[in-house]
Amino acid sequence: MPVSGPPSSPDEPTERNTRREAVRSIDSDSLLGREGRLIIHHEGRRYVLRRTRLGKLILTA
Repeated sequence: MPVSGPPSSPDEPTERNTRREAVRSIDSDSLLGREGRLIIHHEGRRYVLRRTRLGKLILTA
């Protein structure tokens, strides 16, 4: 019975990194725009994602 080891190269897909690649990615500047804020509607509630003066992200309801 053959034993499979790790992929032969870091670029070879594995179950773990294939799932990671399926997650959408977006730059925070594109998401927040010039105002540095984004309103998110989720399950009937309104949330605000904003960038602080120190460059951190805060999500408030």
